Amino acid sequence: MRPISRRTALASAATLTATGLLASCGGAGGGTDTDEQVENPDENINAEGMPIVKEPITLTMMTRRSPNTAEDWNNVASMKLMQEQSNIEIDWGHIPWEQASEKRNLALASGDYPEIIHRTAMNSVDIAKYGEQGTLVRLNDAIDTYMPNLTAILAENPDFRAGLTFPDGNIYSLPTIYDPEFQSLNMQQKLWIRQDWLDEVDMDAPETLDEFEACLEAFQQADPAGGGKTIPFTTGSETLWIDILRSSFGVGNRGTAAGQIDADEGGRVRFWPASEQYRELIAYVSRLYSKKLVQQDVFGTDSATFNNLGKEGLLGAAATQAPSAFFTKGVGENYVSLAPMKKTDADEVPAWTMVGSGLQSIGQWVVTDKIEHLVESCRWMDYFYGDEGARLFFMGIEGESYEQTGDGEYDFTEKITDNPDGLTVDEALRPYVTYLGGSYPGIVKEAYFKGTESSAQARKGTEAVAPYKIDEVWPVFTFTAEEAAELSAITVDLTKLVSESRAKFITGEMSVDNDWEKYVSQFQQIGIDRYLEIQQAAYDRFKG
Repeated sequence: MRPISRRTALASAATLTATGLLASCGGAGGGTDTDEQVENPDENINAEGMPIVKEPITLTMMTRRSPNTAEDWNNVASMKLMQEQSNIEIDWGHIPWEQASEKRNLALASGDYPEIIHRTAMNSVDIAKYGEQGTLVRLNDAIDTYMPNLTAILAENPDFRAGLTFPDGNIYSLPTIYDPEFQSLNMQQKLWIRQDWLDEVDMDAPETLDEFEACLEAFQQADPAGGGKTIPFTTGSETLWIDILRSSFGVGNRGTAAGQIDADEGGRVRFWPASEQYRELIAYVSRLYSKKLVQQDVFGTDSATFNNLGKEGLLGAAATQAPSAFFTKGVGENYVSLAPMKKTDADEVPAWTMVGSGLQSIGQWVVTDKIEHLVESCRWMDYFYGDEGARLFFMGIEGESYEQTGDGEYDFTEKITDNPDGLTVDEALRPYVTYLGGSYPGIVKEAYFKGTESSAQARKGTEAVAPYKIDEVWPVFTFTAEEAAELSAITVDLTKLVSESRAKFITGEMSVDNDWEKYVSQFQQIGIDRYLEIQQAAYDRFKG
């Protein structure tokens, strides 16, 4: 029999006025109802271990479902086992992947939303807005009291807690966390070059920008792919081939999550697309493009096109996670990862800036003021921030989808890796796990995550850049609702100007020599000073 919820009990209490009841439903400060749940948990709850509750309960969610996953997650083996051991049933409330933001925002605006909003990647703007309104419940005390796995991670990584905390001091959401020890995940994108082509043109792996350019020119002239089809350098997006070189110029020096801000020499927040170092980067890649050393339609490319070019063996240098994961067998294995390249021989090896924050999308799990089982839901979610939960989430059922190997590690069974029905790994995993497609709360550990980033080539490639990793990596900062609204409006215009001008500079439609000052002056008109003022305030709060 399902226990009576606090919400039902409170609603039936004659002494509570309508106003009092509304005040008890969460609020920006946590509300008396949710505070009461944390301070005086229901007798049905077990404080630790499994099952989480003595008598079954149900949690209602709105969950974005990737088309790569099963249609009904209650039939997925890992979630069935979680229900059995926790005594908690989940009403997933699936919504289509591509409509998640729209449906979530409509539900929140109408007031017709569930207890938990799950895997919709709510951005910090909306978290601030609905947190300050009281629609989202603050989780600080629940985390500290009932989420030991997450609490341990936050204690070991104070920057994670700072990155989750909003200006009012509250934590309103739970994130995806990349284990800081999982280096090939936190430094996913690298610059690769074909070693067999280097051998063919009798050159060593480049260590400077000039040497890299010389290698590309040698590939162009030797045409190892044949028939004039050789593409010296490209990638699967219109910006990654540029970003992968930014370490050499010292821009983006606080990592990839920080976006278009980093730190100047004095440690203050800088908008790096307006910096002199960025100008040098654009001048360099513009020269590569003008010499046709870069795929000429790179600004209209996509990952599918890039992968096909790689499979055909046409690419000399490429920015990607691991070529062997995407290119034809026998081709992808020929690539080696490059260390960050120096500007000149006289320079020191620069810091590697293509480093992601271990604190990933922070809005993957939010609890609304309709929550009836706050402690139970937090205990349920905390399981996936620990080893047992991470293994269940990413690998499924021991003895069926995975097994422990002789060296004490874990790997998929042949049923997954060499499926007798000819299914791909993802297809074979679909009945066992729900992580496929990404965007989930929990922790991603190398021991249990078997994606591209865990491959031997990805790990080997990371060894080339890891010794030079930047020391300070910023997450996405948090803002007040007022700051977020103002910043969002300015950012749209800044990003548009950067994007449009970047392509024009590189293709020669604009001149780095003649048009740069005009480009920079436009940032003032958009509001760059206010943008930096807000970002600096957010950074100062982050640093405490």
